[in-house]
Amino acid sequence: MPNVRDRRQTSLGQAVEMFKAEFAKRYPESRFLIDGEGYEDEDLDLNIYVDGDQLEQEQYAVEISHTVQSATGYFILPFVQAAAGYSER
Repeated sequence: MPNVRDRRQTSLGQAVEMFKAEFAKRYPESRFLIDGEGYEDEDLDLNIYVDGDQLEQEQYAVEISHTVQSATGYFILPFVQAAAGYSER
C-alpha cells in the first residue's frame, strides 16, 4: 500500500481496488459491489459479500478501511453481508 506521502495521488477507484485486493487476501471468495457515493463523511460505501464469521470480517474490513484512508485520504465505508445476498446489478 502507498505510504502517507502518496495521499490523494491515488484515485478513488484505485483506493477501492486496494481495499478489495487486501480483503481478498484473507477472504478470496469475497464479492464486492459499490453502493453509490457515501452518505455522510465517507467517500464511498462498499458492500462485501462473503460467508463466515461476520464480526471477524467486519473488524478486518474496518482495519483495511483505516489503512486505505491513511494511505490515500479516501474513506471507504465497508458493509459485510452474507454471500447469498450478492447479485450483479
